[in-house]
Amino acid sequence: MKFILIAAALNLQMTYASEDICQKALSVVKEQDKTAFCIPAGADEASIMLERFLDVMRRMKEIGIDKQ
Repeated sequence: MKFILIAAALNLQMTYASEDICQKALSVVKEQDKTAFCIPAGADEASIMLERFLDVMRRMKEIGIDKQ
């Protein structure tokens, strides 16, 4: 309960990487707050940008740009 009060006071937004992790956390939080619910965070923008960058690097390597 203390964590919930601190989180509310500080406006902390709890997000989880997947629905499975979110549901596990929800089962613990439900003991304190019966109205709690779970919204998974979805895709991480930093991870998406890194994957796009690595994809561009792979394509450049395939066409031979990195050999100059």
